[in-house]
Amino acid sequence: MIKDADRLLLFLDYDGTLTGFRREPMDARPSKRMLNILSKLAAGPRTYITIVSGRDIASLLELFKGFDHSILNWSGTHGMQIRFRGSRKVESAGTLPCITSLKDEISIIIRQCPCFILEDKGLSFALHHRKCSGKALQHLDRIKRLIAGYRKENPIEVMNMKKVIEVKPTGTNKGNAVNAIISYYGNAGDYLSICMGDDVTDEYLFQANPGGINIKVVSVPEHETSAGYFLKGVSDVYWFLKEVSRLRYGTLS
Repeated sequence: MIKDADRLLLFLDYDGTLTGFRREPMDARPSKRMLNILSKLAAGPRTYITIVSGRDIASLLELFKGFDHSILNWSGTHGMQIRFRGSRKVESAGTLPCITSLKDEISIIIRQCPCFILEDKGLSFALHHRKCSGKALQHLDRIKRLIAGYRKENPIEVMNMKKVIEVKPTGTNKGNAVNAIISYYGNAGDYLSICMGDDVTDEYLFQANPGGINIKVVSVPEHETSAGYFLKGVSDVYWFLKEVSRLRYGTLS
């Protein structure tokens, strides 16, 4: 199936899939061997790789500093941004004023509590609380109540992930990236799409890819998933991508 597909479309989540988690989000950089296999795969004919992340594209490109960005597609902020292979243009949705207001209110709450990290993505924002414990979590409860109030009156969605809360516009998710890329590349011929991710947000990838291969990256499954296959961690992802390279191109390993 992988070997014989006319076009191979790979959709790869970033955090927890291509790299492990770090206490500081910008410390989570891809390993040299992961960069190498991505580069080799992208160099092969009729293989199109898309990095699909909750991070904004600018942050992703910084994490891939020194890598040839033009050989991959990039989708950031849960499908709200996309940059196609070979282009420098980032297509994005508009910012909601209510998200900006909510972000500003949260900034005031956490000003005296440095364990929180507020990641401003412009179109959305993420509050990281991986380093918080004890009394600091009281602020987290207050923030959750504030977000709940905004949610009642505004078109926003809240995602509770691994030590991260993200606020984004209603109806935006990573599945949007799958649909955009398949429309862009898939209509020209037969294709096989493979989606890989570790988080609840990656379920949108799987749901947008019912006819393809969906792989959950998790050591022990804790929740129901639309994925049909499993890998245990980042190391297994690397070896899977290496096997994909071998199956399609032989010498690219």
